[in-house]
Amino acid sequence: MGYKHGTYQTETSSDISLPIVLDYGHFIVGTAPMNKVKRENRRVNEIVRLGTYKEAIQYFGDTYDLDFSISQAIKVFFELYKVAPLYVVNILDLEKHKTVKKTQNDLSLTNGKVVIPNHKLITDTLVVKENATSQVISDAVMMWTDEGLEIYAKPSNGTKIDIEYEEIDLSKVTKAQALGGYDISTMKRTGLELLDEVYLKYSELPAFVDIPDFSSDSEVAAIMQTKAKNINGNMFEAVALINAPIDKPYDQIPKWKDDNNINGNDQIVLYGTLGLAGKKYIQSIQYAALSLSVDNENGGVPSQTPSNYSYKCDSLYWKNSSGNLEEIILDKEQQANLLNKNGVVTAINFKGWRCWGSETALNPMATDPKDKFIYTRRMFKYIGNELVISYFDKVDKKFSKKLAETVTKSMNIRLNAIVARNDLLSANAALSAEDNDTINVTNGDITWVIKLGVIPGMKSATFKKKYDADALTEFANSLGK
Repeated sequence: MGYKHGTYQTETSSDISLPIVLDYGHFIVGTAPMNKVKRENRRVNEIVRLGTYKEAIQYFGDTYDLDFSISQAIKVFFELYKVAPLYVVNILDLEKHKTVKKTQNDLSLTNGKVVIPNHKLITDTLVVKENATSQVISDAVMMWTDEGLEIYAKPSNGTKIDIEYEEIDLSKVTKAQALGGYDISTMKRTGLELLDEVYLKYSELPAFVDIPDFSSDSEVAAIMQTKAKNINGNMFEAVALINAPIDKPYDQIPKWKDDNNINGNDQIVLYGTLGLAGKKYIQSIQYAALSLSVDNENGGVPSQTPSNYSYKCDSLYWKNSSGNLEEIILDKEQQANLLNKNGVVTAINFKGWRCWGSETALNPMATDPKDKFIYTRRMFKYIGNELVISYFDKVDKKFSKKLAETVTKSMNIRLNAIVARNDLLSANAALSAEDNDTINVTNGDITWVIKLGVIPGMKSATFKKKYDADALTEFANSLGK
């Protein structure tokens, strides 16, 4: 210490560390109408955080055509539920996922306009010609509406036009592209692999992982669960949303789960397509939005199941043997509850349409309480993710008794606050006597045991009725007095 002469002040570290409370959103890999996005804003195989509807439209186009899963997500999150953020990976590439050139001839203009009822037409490839002369009309104007593409043109000869164009072909988007990978030569991630960039770019985490177009595929479902449980090299965890195939009757879904080995404690299986005002929605997208909405009501803590909360829907559909969507209403006791006990969430109409089911895909084989219910899994992940990031800066510091006490004390202060909010029954952090033996401590591998008493949901309420014979005896004895 240098020479001192006078009065001084300084500061020292506190005996506690404040927690870092993370923000959560929804991670989705899907398709967007990039034909409606300006070239400079088009994003393919890049992670984009959407916090507002304006940003969503800017980067991923409008929501007129719900064949695009990202369009569904934008409409559901920003219009129907008004929750955010979305972490979006668009895998639709206009150079790859398109048809060969098509033509339409003899299109009649009305007041200089014709409407092409097609939201997948790639305007970059559109050529408008005079029907009579086949001359290109270079000053034609185009505008997207809910009906399709409006074309305004002034042919010099007649009132008809011809058009040439290519259009988006969603059938050319593959599950391999959705799963993506890591290119060693370019060091770039694609598809699902971009999940690891959510925290790296935005210091936030996804609550759910969703590949709505392909999640019913057994390989995709398995990889989704693995990735959700090992975000950023096993630092963080989320839950995978799996859409059961809608072309199977409800009573075949339990067998489908078993046959495809979709029985993980970090998987949520959903059955049925949701309908609203004639539009159809993939259920995983609405489930994620509803869950985050319920979380927001609880201060961002996922202690409350979204089951028995209202979906934004007015109907439920499956795809019949003819390949057509057919409306169904599942009876709560005999049909919906069969799905629930087999680890499947669905929708029921009971004084309004509701999300119905709180069991993980591991059910009915879940024997450990921590694996049975969705809200338990999410609370474990919520606490774990927060602890991982809150104490990351303690890694490689001298593990003195002072540090051990500070970390343990800080964790318990935070856990007690969560208990006080009625989000846990109990919670406690303590150094593990079993794990912290001489070898592990010498190697610097320190373990804490975090005990969490998760508040159970009231899955059922039974009102047991009993005949009161004493009251009748008392009444009889009172007669004649």
